[in-house]
Amino acid sequence: FEGDSEFTLIADRLPQTPHRGRIEIQDLELVTPNGIKLLDQVNLTIEAGEHLALVGFSGSGKSTLAKCIAQLYFYTGGEVLIDGRSVALMSKEEIIRSIGFISQDPIIFSGTISDNLLYACNAIEDFPDRDETHEPTNLDDKIAVLQQAGVFVDILRFGLNTVLDLKAYPELEERFLKVRANFQENFGSELAEHVEFYHQDNYLYHSTILENIIFGSIQDNLGLSSFEKDRPFLKFLKEANLSLPLLETGAELLNQTVDILGREVLRDPVFFEQTPVAPEEYDSYLELVDKLAASSISGLLEAERLSLLNLAFRYVPARHKIIALQPLLEKLLLSGRQEFRRWSGEHMDGTVSFYRDSEYIRSQSILNNIFFGSLTSDSPNIEDRVNQCIVQLLIEEDLLEQVADIGMEFDVGNRGDKLSGGQQQKLSIARVLLKKPKVLIMDEATSALDNNSQSRIQNLIEKWKGSTTVISVIHRLDLLSSFDKVAVMKSGKIIESGVPEKLLADQGVLYELVHGKKR
Repeated sequence: FEGDSEFTLIADRLPQTPHRGRIEIQDLELVTPNGIKLLDQVNLTIEAGEHLALVGFSGSGKSTLAKCIAQLYFYTGGEVLIDGRSVALMSKEEIIRSIGFISQDPIIFSGTISDNLLYACNAIEDFPDRDETHEPTNLDDKIAVLQQAGVFVDILRFGLNTVLDLKAYPELEERFLKVRANFQENFGSELAEHVEFYHQDNYLYHSTILENIIFGSIQDNLGLSSFEKDRPFLKFLKEANLSLPLLETGAELLNQTVDILGREVLRDPVFFEQTPVAPEEYDSYLELVDKLAASSISGLLEAERLSLLNLAFRYVPARHKIIALQPLLEKLLLSGRQEFRRWSGEHMDGTVSFYRDSEYIRSQSILNNIFFGSLTSDSPNIEDRVNQCIVQLLIEEDLLEQVADIGMEFDVGNRGDKLSGGQQQKLSIARVLLKKPKVLIMDEATSALDNNSQSRIQNLIEKWKGSTTVISVIHRLDLLSSFDKVAVMKSGKIIESGVPEKLLADQGVLYELVHGKKR
């Protein structure tokens, strides 16, 4: 951008930062170049530490007024004074020091959570004549505002879902392994019905046959599908005496599926929930059934044998009830698991991180390393309970703040597109809370949040009465009682202002807004 700024960016002298936050609006006007009055003779006084709600009909000028006070719009007439100083004459440096602004559509920058959280504070610290008494922001400060804004749980989840770079955090490997051991010791019995923990000698009935053989995490983005046609792996299956049993299992799965569903079944996923056969591949498998009826497995083409193997690989005993897992096959698979571990050391060059109680899985998230198993129930209550148990253990091991710090390195994407609307608003609120401005302006800043979250933020802001001047454009009129004053706008003018209770008792425009009609 090559245009000149409407406002001074850096003050020539030490900024006269408002220390009280008293705001006077005198005959304020904003007229567009084509003569439309967005604000018309607005007069209002907000004492230092007072909290004002701006309400009104759609298009009444609430947001426009808020942005003029924050120097985001250049007003064309009248004056806005903060502690007697004209907002129009204040530098951007002074505005940044003095005012916090949270909009309905907050600006989230590309980068990490931490980058966005510290944006305003870093700007202040970078000023050449910053206050030397200002202390740098520490981790405790960041966590405190994230909790106050209601986004700490999200940050913690980002941290737990991080694949940890052990080179950057070498000291954490043993500590997370200790949390894993404590998780199974303290909560294993309680969660036994809902969790299948990884134990080397136990078959995983809620996992596929292929996952049971490998019993580990694949690195380098290979994925399990890379094994299905891998000739060295197929050779291993034959040497481990698994090839024929798996082909027979695939044939049994296919025959049972066709016998039960028939050939004319609707190709809808609901009918295929208890079989590893997918609806879109059913027709091709019907041809294979006919081939099996006329030939033995040994008489099939290589591609047809691979199709049967693929079916067996996907078989999950706890889900695919169309056949039962035979004890002999289970024993063979557990034996094959041990053979695969030895074979992979010679043929796969460390691309598999095997599940061992005493080892951290480098290709898995922190959460998966602690949990070290899989849920056998899709109940959200069980998942919540697991998360509660893990958080409790992180607190006991003094790791919660460390995980939150890791979560703050989550990349929010292009302009925050990896965050929900609510998360973006909460992050912008936390950013301003960390800055601790003398004047806080909120332009429907909680519109994307649920009612409980909105109420929590409002309760927090209420504690700032007397110390921080707050101007809030609100859409929930049931929150009016939290404010010292309310100003009602219509067509760019303030048509009512005063104490909310008194205005409601007078049954004027505010009463009409709240109740929908006059008495």
